[in-house]
Amino acid sequence: MRNPPLPERPATAVGSLDRGLRLLQLLRDYGSLRVMDAAAHLDISRSSAHRLLQTLAYRGFAVQDDAHVYLPGPSLDAAPARLAWTKGFRALCQPHLEVLSRRSGESANLMIRVRDSVRFLGTVRAQSMYATHDRDGVVMPAHLASGGKSLLALLPEDELTQLYRSGREPLLTDREFHALRADLAATRRRGFAVNFEATERGVAAVGTAIADRDGGAIGALSLSCRADRFPALVGRTLAPLVLDAKAQIEQDLAIIDLGMNS
Repeated sequence: MRNPPLPERPATAVGSLDRGLRLLQLLRDYGSLRVMDAAAHLDISRSSAHRLLQTLAYRGFAVQDDAHVYLPGPSLDAAPARLAWTKGFRALCQPHLEVLSRRSGESANLMIRVRDSVRFLGTVRAQSMYATHDRDGVVMPAHLASGGKSLLALLPEDELTQLYRSGREPLLTDREFHALRADLAATRRRGFAVNFEATERGVAAVGTAIADRDGGAIGALSLSCRADRFPALVGRTLAPLVLDAKAQIEQDLAIIDLGMNS
């Protein structure tokens, strides 16, 4: 079969969306991008290029280093999860997220693990001045996020080693892997994991894994709050509430079939 011709730019193309997608291609192919370079490539003002790059950073498709250079973000490398049941899982958990956020006064998050990353399926933001950012659609390293660590803690040791220490360029060094194993051991003892500014400056979170009707980990739940408020809240409020929400969700999962095996 002959290859079809490349499509022409449609007359109805949305200009701002097209420019944003072009920036994604530039980040993908060049590996880094300054605001002035983005403006030159797209023939737009620096202020417009900055707004576009900031929007990509907000959705996790770009990150900014200390020199204010933009680099590919975790969402750019994330392959499709291809898990048809995640839509039903989010719908089932949404009421519990709303209750959890209301009871705690903090932002509640739902996520799944795909290999070494977690994908946030939804966030219910706290209705207060202390609310952390919406994480809906964000991709983060599983070994840094509280929900990700709670899921990694349930993996067999050989599977964990294969994930982080295999190949010519392992994802973690020996020292990092040793620290992760110690963190996961503490997570198993407590029943929840903690992330203190590991994924975002000024933000901390407590997370726990959610099991399906067969006892297998299906996803994770977390509460995120400002780091300066976290130490006083984690043991007294956040951890008990997130564990209670986990139990409520697992009760629903015991009677509702998400079609995970279909």
